[in-house]
Amino acid sequence: MSSFDTSGHRLSADDRYELAAKAQHQQRLNYPTHLIALGLILVFASIVILAIAWQIRSGAHKANLKAANELTEINRLISEIRSLELAQAGSATLDEHAPIPDMLSKFKRYASQAKLKNELGIPIKPTSRREGNARKMTYPYTVMDPSLEHLLDWVEVSLDQTPGLEVTSLEIKPTKLNWTLKVTFTRYERIE
Repeated sequence: MSSFDTSGHRLSADDRYELAAKAQHQQRLNYPTHLIALGLILVFASIVILAIAWQIRSGAHKANLKAANELTEINRLISEIRSLELAQAGSATLDEHAPIPDMLSKFKRYASQAKLKNELGIPIKPTSRREGNARKMTYPYTVMDPSLEHLLDWVEVSLDQTPGLEVTSLEIKPTKLNWTLKVTFTRYERIE
């Protein structure tokens, strides 16, 4: 039974205080704190799992992009090898991989055709690297001219008039008075 005196209709202040304290204590016992704690643990665990899954996904995405780029490069090299083999077999078609001994003078001639105002000069560190039955020739140029159109015309004329010539890198920067073009031409030549 209750220790409160309920003979009178009114409770004393102490009785009311004790009754309120017991009710408050009972209310605290009725709160589902274990469910709230469990919910918080699940939220934190899901955040950790999400972070781990995100990192795994980004790693897989990078690996997929790398594999796609490698596949593209392999396909390009296969087509180059096939065209070199056809040229070496002596097919009647135009030999686009025949060695060009005066390539640097051709680049200067193309620059005059494109109406470049500045002297073309020689490429910065040209390289020649043997790859199987071919030689990969690389011609990196840095050219300045007031007209961007003339610079791009020079690249286009060079590509059009030299069989097998490719652009492997191209960078254009404006300066105060000129445009600066950094371009790398690459060409495979058959080894005789």
